[in-house]
Amino acid sequence: MPVWIRQHTDYQRFLTPLFSIRTAHFYVPVLRSEDDFRLGITISRKVGNAVLRNYLRRRIKAWFREREFQLPYAVNLVARKGAGQLSWLELCAELQQITTGLAQKALSSQ
Repeated sequence: MPVWIRQHTDYQRFLTPLFSIRTAHFYVPVLRSEDDFRLGITISRKVGNAVLRNYLRRRIKAWFREREFQLPYAVNLVARKGAGQLSWLELCAELQQITTGLAQKALSSQ
């Protein structure tokens, strides 16, 4: 289970990422982390109303809670417009694509 990023100062560090990953509905800036895998979630009002944003945030957290990651990264998952309309399977596919990209970067940097 990831360590959740909650502090504003931690989110400010993502303004200059080590690298980033983009999918159709997510932008993911990545930093090196000394600790365990850390995850922050940012969902702007462009995605939808508060109910939809919280629903998407809960679904993303549930997906990451079910999996174990031993990656040396801090990740901020930024939802883009249209992410709120994804089905569960489409959301899982995009999150899997993101984590596969992170794993490939971790292997190539060793």
